[in-house]
Amino acid sequence: MHNAAFRELGIDSVYVPFRVPSRYLGSAVLGLRSQGVSGFNVTVPHKIEILKCLQRLDPLAQHIGAVNTVQNVNGKLVGYNTDATGAVEALRQNGASLGSSAFTILGAGGAARAIVFALARISRRIVVLNRTLERAQRLKQEVKRKAHRNIEIDQLTRKRLAKALLTTDVLVNATSIGMGGNPGCLPIEKTDLKRDLIVFDIVYGERETDLSRKARQVGCRTINGIEMLLHQGAEAFKIWTRRRAPIDSMRDALLAAMEARNDARC
Repeated sequence: MHNAAFRELGIDSVYVPFRVPSRYLGSAVLGLRSQGVSGFNVTVPHKIEILKCLQRLDPLAQHIGAVNTVQNVNGKLVGYNTDATGAVEALRQNGASLGSSAFTILGAGGAARAIVFALARISRRIVVLNRTLERAQRLKQEVKRKAHRNIEIDQLTRKRLAKALLTTDVLVNATSIGMGGNPGCLPIEKTDLKRDLIVFDIVYGERETDLSRKARQVGCRTINGIEMLLHQGAEAFKIWTRRRAPIDSMRDALLAAMEARNDARC
């Protein structure tokens, strides 16, 4: 999607992937910095460890405690978290009323943290359910300390999720369940869902996850994880180039790549 955007705007740049083992992260970042690259993305498992390699953090990234986008500003590396912006924009573009909605977010890892902090000052209510309650408790304490906002937490079980959904407007799956190497099903049944619920599964790369399929069958409005991927990429593009991202071209390229990937698996 980034190379499609560069072509669309006539920018003489290229976006390329590098697989970096954890033990070489510092060396890889030093190499990119020494080559004068304009910026780069960081994904799992480097989003937290990368903080040690940066000279400055955007305030939101500092709150979240994770970085996925880095800008090289005259040799100084500045970290951002565009996952947060991407999630909010995906919700907004798909009709979610952010200020008046009650959110239930599944997970307390990096993606969930980004979404919680992004919504902390604008949403009516946030409930976080996680399989490990201690991790959710740590997130609650950080949100209270950094964003001065109280969120509710509980363990992710079928019974507690079903209860939370009774007063939920938007359900967000921010776990990795359903993604490529982590198959499985969330503890949720179609009978737990209601037609006026918005269901946002941030898992991308699959035609349809178990959660999104159940939600569609009930008649819920669903948001695919590709929307978050797209909008976080558009925000990163703007940071690097100071140009508005050509969303349509980026979406077309992303969808084409996803279809090719899925066809190759069949």
